[in-house]
Amino acid sequence: MRGWMGRLALMGWACMGWMCAGWAAAVAASSAGTAVPGWPVLEHHVADSLGRDITYYLSIPQGRPRPLAVIIQGSGCATLFHDTDGRRSTRFFALGAALKDGRFAVLAVDKPYAGLPEGAKGTGAEGCDARFNQDFTAERWLAALQAALADARGQPGVDAARTLAFGHSEGAVMAALLAGHDATITDVAAFGAGGPTQLFDIIAFAYLGGGWAHVGRDGLDGLADQVRAINADPDNATTFVWGHPYRRWSSFLRVSATEELRRSKARVYLAGGTEDQATPLLSLELTAATLLADGRDVTLRRIPGADHSLATTPGSTAETGAEYARAFAWFWKTDPLRPEGKAP
Repeated sequence: MRGWMGRLALMGWACMGWMCAGWAAAVAASSAGTAVPGWPVLEHHVADSLGRDITYYLSIPQGRPRPLAVIIQGSGCATLFHDTDGRRSTRFFALGAALKDGRFAVLAVDKPYAGLPEGAKGTGAEGCDARFNQDFTAERWLAALQAALADARGQPGVDAARTLAFGHSEGAVMAALLAGHDATITDVAAFGAGGPTQLFDIIAFAYLGGGWAHVGRDGLDGLADQVRAINADPDNATTFVWGHPYRRWSSFLRVSATEELRRSKARVYLAGGTEDQATPLLSLELTAATLLADGRDVTLRRIPGADHSLATTPGSTAETGAEYARAFAWFWKTDPLRPEGKAP
């Protein structure tokens, strides 16, 4: 599954006055973390279970403690923040959208060894540092997220009683995986999350037509041979297929968003477009049907004509932002103290 950020990279979020007003004093007053210039977040560091130094960013809620929203990026090795014309910006649209919402404590985590070289594509892992590709697997990324989440829950202004895992594309798969391994995740919002596995997504597209792997029905035998080759050399971080090394695929092809969400205790919000060429809506239907049959609280939003970015108009960040806002409202309105979904 290729990340959706390449289609939205042009938006180049940067913190503006209307977004940051009132946050400067809170940043200055906080004793934990380092202020990120121009943004209402602090940079924190924590060691994970693998001994890596994990960088994460946490917003600074004002007033009483707020629920926590973990915003997980899609595929690729871009850092969350980068310098643009002397100011700090982010390519991560969902992070800007969550901070603009302002009703949650917002947590975002940099992938270990992240860093997008000059001229490299914003999606996939081709062109990423060798250390990134050698390190990056679903399990190792999960360990980083778990460490950051545990540390963030102890920070001032965070209400650890309610936590949203929010992700799009690869980030949605990881949101499901995180929820499946953390019983305290209360809510999951996943966009283009897939179903049984990403391998199923490729096979579904073979029958439906289209898809990022460009495998048709007559290519299914070759697909099986490719998966066997990946499994025969699972730690190979230099041989690429579908934009990622074998090492990444040997890990992610085993992750079932469906089963991880079944294992979790979370309420689930799924959304996808009927014209999505990265994750077939059929995969989300399978996940939703499985959870519904289990008696779980699941919502599936089917967006007619929308692509993987949730937009019916190609490149429309406004349409993507509107879909994210729906999910934030869904999470917020479950709080009995805020039945109208309004921030205090």
